[in-house]
Amino acid sequence: MSEALQNLNVNLSEQAELYNKLLTLEEKKQKALIKNVIQEIELITAQEERFIIQVNRLEKERSMWAEQIGRELGKPPEDLTLAELAEHFPALEEVRLSLDQVVLRLKTVHESNSQLLQQAMKIVDYTVGLLTHQASNTYTYPGQREKEENKKRHLMDWRI
Repeated sequence: MSEALQNLNVNLSEQAELYNKLLTLEEKKQKALIKNVIQEIELITAQEERFIIQVNRLEKERSMWAEQIGRELGKPPEDLTLAELAEHFPALEEVRLSLDQVVLRLKTVHESNSQLLQQAMKIVDYTVGLLTHQASNTYTYPGQREKEENKKRHLMDWRI
């Protein structure tokens, strides 16, 4: 195996390790979302950002190794896939499987977390709507219509 392939293998192993750490954080975030612990969600998000910066650095490095391997194989790097490389270089098969598994699990947990956040936002929107209670949502006598410029949202509806 060439030096570029060895370096690619090491790089992808490090990425898989970081993705596993991100998966652990996403699972913790899911529990925090369910419990509605905002401080914990913020801490986890800050940790995730640090991991994402590391993944981006590794991704740039991976791109460099892919270019070198592409030159060796006579293919553009954007046409190389890990599955294709693993067919030619079986040493990459283990890291390919590891990455496939962790990315699939990460995607599933992330989708669940996104749904939890969307539901939380709907609750917040509903609550804000109740608190602001627009005039168009309340009954007024025909002679007591508010002027158009006064139809702003207020925290409390003092007409009652």
